[in-house]
Amino acid sequence: MLVHPSLLVNALIVGGEGFWVFSAWTQLRRLVKTGNTRGLSAPSLTLNAAGNIAWCTYFATNHLWYPFATNIVVIVLTIALLGYTLSNHKQFIRGLIAIAIVGPLTSYALLRFPAESGWFGMAYNWAAATPQLARIVHRKKVSGLSEHSLYWAAAAMLLTLAYGLLIHSNPLITGSIRGLLYDYIILIYYYRHRRND
Repeated sequence: MLVHPSLLVNALIVGGEGFWVFSAWTQLRRLVKTGNTRGLSAPSLTLNAAGNIAWCTYFATNHLWYPFATNIVVIVLTIALLGYTLSNHKQFIRGLIAIAIVGPLTSYALLRFPAESGWFGMAYNWAAATPQLARIVHRKKVSGLSEHSLYWAAAAMLLTLAYGLLIHSNPLITGSIRGLLYDYIILIYYYRHRRND
């Protein structure tokens, strides 16, 4: 059972969500500045957006309004990233197919099983990140990634993990641990191979 957070505990998640905002913003800024969408995937961004929507549902059903409000900003930035990524003709068809599949599936799942929305959010984030991680490890290509975005994401996950532990949220704890592990591996490859791109 979730523990109702104090104001101090809420400060952790607002900080964590704030770091997610900075992470998405630095990636978006880099994308707008360089136009380089390599390393970004429209299906992954679609899954992340669906994950954000599931997390909003989770926070709303559990009356966790601070993370709900800040997560809305993350959704807007994720959709902006998706929009820029869809401008790449190679990503466009894959992105539309992902949206056509993930959109209705997410709507159905969240309406049918709102109590499980945190696990859906975690699963979508996992499904979004795993192909990117596999691609980076396999191809050793890291162009298109923002170094600052990776650090902001790590900070966000650390604060979210602390928040999840304090309120006893298993989906947040599991998702944060998975995210920290993936981010650590991506950073290793980023520093080893960024000069090769």
